[in-house]
Amino acid sequence: MFTIGERMETLTGLNIKNSKIFKDFFEENFSSIVLFADRYLKNIDIATDIAQECFIRLWHSNIDFQSVEKLKGFLYTLARNLSLNQIKHAYVVRIYEQNELLESELFFRDSVIEEETYILMHKAIESLAPQSKKIILLSLQGLSNQEIADKLFISLNSVRTLKQNAYKKLKGLLKDHFYLIFFLLKD
Repeated sequence: MFTIGERMETLTGLNIKNSKIFKDFFEENFSSIVLFADRYLKNIDIATDIAQECFIRLWHSNIDFQSVEKLKGFLYTLARNLSLNQIKHAYVVRIYEQNELLESELFFRDSVIEEETYILMHKAIESLAPQSKKIILLSLQGLSNQEIADKLFISLNSVRTLKQNAYKKLKGLLKDHFYLIFFLLKD
């Protein structure tokens, strides 16, 4: 315990930023601030960082404290606020990481589904008659019926008929994979 004279000397020294008095005050109170912050954080390393930040802010503050108790109150309040901010930040980081993991898992799932769909669809297309297969592949490339007819040197009606018959066969082959039908039906 300090005498009244020592308390005033400490307070004056801290207010004028006397490095020796600040060092002594730091050494006497640092562990208390660490333990206080650790009650919130349950992580001694982060609590130590927060206690250091409290003393850094005390050193850089322009506040003239009227009593050692008010100065300590400042440190404890600052430690509490920084600890709560750390908890909020950790929560935001955790939510972000969970969202990133979920997006990664969804991307993986979607990629697998897309690849498997591609394989199933192309196996079914490979089983078509050669002319029907060409028409479906050109259609999947985005060519119109007229463009397909021009490219294969056949009539527009032949393209429509062969395409319609090919779709019927593909629907039968892919009946267990109904989601592909929607993809195939786009014209």
